Amino acid sequence: MKARIKWVENACLIGEADSGHGVVIDGASEIGGRNLGVRPMEMILMGLGSCTAMDVLSILKKKRQQITDCVIEIEGKRSDCFPKVFTQIHIHFIITGCNLKSTHVKQAVDLSAKKYCSVSAMLEQTVKITHDYEIIEENDKTAV
Repeated sequence: MKARIKWVENACLIGEADSGHGVVIDGASEIGGRNLGVRPMEMILMGLGSCTAMDVLSILKKKRQQITDCVIEIEGKRSDCFPKVFTQIHIHFIITGCNLKSTHVKQAVDLSAKKYCSVSAMLEQTVKITHDYEIIEENDKTAV
């Protein structure tokens, strides 16, 4: 797996992944950025959230859970001193579906956190990561 970062101007960069996809990365105006893209530390939270989301969705689909929506809210607390690393990260799963079983959702979240999520496995070496979830019952929509 490889990635490439190309400087555009000021604090604006383009990140290109091995998969052929790209993302704009930019800094705040106080460091010369123009707020054109996500910050590097925001990308870490998004990487963690998307990695665990893929795990949880895959596990729940294998358990034949009827999911209609999934939102993951990630909040990271950073050190006040440089380097301003994450010291705590909390992941909140909001799973919507029809007849979802709480035991299955809890197991999916736990399996992702403890076994499958590569990003979580790397970060948990230096950051305290916590998880919780809520289930929203929805009988009106067709499940994915």
